[in-house]
Amino acid sequence: MKKLLYLLIGISFISTLAGCGGNEIADKIYLHGVIITVDNENSTAQAIAVKDGKILAVGTDADIEKLKGNSTIVVDLEGKTLVPGFIDGHSHFGLRSEKSVNVEAPPVGIVTDIPTLIAELKKFKEENNIKSGEWITARGYDPDQLAEHRHPTKDDLDTAFPNNPVAVTHTSGHMVVVNSYALKLSDIHAGTSDPDGGVIVRKPNSNEPNGLLQESAGRLLKRPRSRELSYEEKLGLLEEAQLFYASNGLTTAQIGSTGLDFIDFLTKASKDGKLLIDIEALASYGVVNKMLENSEYKFGNLDNHFKIAGFKLISDGSPQGKTAFFTESYLTEVPGCDHDHCTGVPTVTQEHFDKAIYKGYKNNIQTYVHCNGDGAIDMYIHAIHYADSVLNTTSVGRRSVVIHSQFVRPDQLDTYKELGLVPSFFSNHAFFWGDQHTLNLGKKRASFLSPLKTAGREGIIATNHTDYGVTPLNQLFLLWTSIARESRTGKIIGENERLTPIEGLRAITINGAYQYFEEDVKGSIEKGKLADFVILSENPLTVETVEIKDIKVMETIKEGKTIFKL
Repeated sequence: MKKLLYLLIGISFISTLAGCGGNEIADKIYLHGVIITVDNENSTAQAIAVKDGKILAVGTDADIEKLKGNSTIVVDLEGKTLVPGFIDGHSHFGLRSEKSVNVEAPPVGIVTDIPTLIAELKKFKEENNIKSGEWITARGYDPDQLAEHRHPTKDDLDTAFPNNPVAVTHTSGHMVVVNSYALKLSDIHAGTSDPDGGVIVRKPNSNEPNGLLQESAGRLLKRPRSRELSYEEKLGLLEEAQLFYASNGLTTAQIGSTGLDFIDFLTKASKDGKLLIDIEALASYGVVNKMLENSEYKFGNLDNHFKIAGFKLISDGSPQGKTAFFTESYLTEVPGCDHDHCTGVPTVTQEHFDKAIYKGYKNNIQTYVHCNGDGAIDMYIHAIHYADSVLNTTSVGRRSVVIHSQFVRPDQLDTYKELGLVPSFFSNHAFFWGDQHTLNLGKKRASFLSPLKTAGREGIIATNHTDYGVTPLNQLFLLWTSIARESRTGKIIGENERLTPIEGLRAITINGAYQYFEEDVKGSIEKGKLADFVILSENPLTVETVEIKDIKVMETIKEGKTIFKL
């Protein structure tokens, strides 16, 4: 009996040690904090121990202090909140070497009307000593936030810039306004036909272009190639970009779509130990064939902080730009549409869509597709059914991602559940364009934009993203928009889709890990996972909702090492 008792005590003691990391000594411990673990129970803790870049133990201060040795670094959190490192559901991580003008509306920029936009362009030209014949580029104009409530045109730009080609990109990135100089250089004129998946918007009752090029029509512009940067120059820009993401608490970033040159550069940079955070690259669908012909390109393999996560296909445009593809018409005038049933622009045919998803499934590549409108989502669902049928397989388990999924219908969410799809929603739209969506689409459709709450209720694992540089990279602002769903004017856009703070936090942590098939190694604070943390100035679970967007990232830790500190 005594032997059995001693045996049971021994087992209990061993179990306790295992829960606290056994006899191992921590490299670093964090004490006296509020640890939001985002585990299955959404539990909280006081302290964490880290060893070899992984979480050794999570528990009370007393538990974790037992793992302290002579060489252990002790960090006193002083009551601050620590959460898992943020995981980017979708953005456009990249090297930003070219200068352009910020012509965004408040609160991101200062442009509120077309004269101010032109003044910013003139200021940029003067400050950068841009000579005649050189391009002037700008990004971020929003016609719905301009006093004129319209797109700029070539006529607006021509008087101010008769001797320079000018290109001003819409806030969505899905269209561009250019002046006559740029049109002439690009040989775009009244006789130029609209390209597949794009529209050259014309002047009323005329074939003359007015300067607005939508979707693929923007690719008709003949811009000079940028100067080729050296490897060292690229590494400098890479470090700058990573630190910017880290300053927003992101320990995993996404490259929303890219070609082979950038993939090759990042592969080399990762082997050279130049990556501070994990980078998930989506290859542009146009380069997939070349990648399949070369065995060196491996999809789905995270190595040295870099992974080619899958491929990206774009199937429609922008809802705020009124080029997203819907089954029902927009309720307001759509530039370039001269009939009563204006539903936006599908940028691919159904046949092309079917072939793309088939190729992804056949080669076990995770598919990511940009779908804003429900019409585009219908096309994706059709393509998935096609691939499953031809290959006699199932999409369940593939975690095919519906990027944006802005205006998914309730019946389509049921299909998401059935097919195992992962929507990556975009709740920032409620703030930046919720008022315009209500006008353009009606209250019912606008209120159901990025329905994170309904998706969660149906058991669908969904992520949330900023689509940077369409909206700011700030993850706390993104968290706030998923909870508040307030527009610029303070209107609630879809009250029933408001998340709780912990639901919003899960969407940008553990759910992001799930999207990348990495939930076993990151996304929550649990023993054995990577020590990816963010220390915040306030607790997003307890402050007033309005204060969440103002919480600061104090420190970002990747695998136990601080990579950003305020």
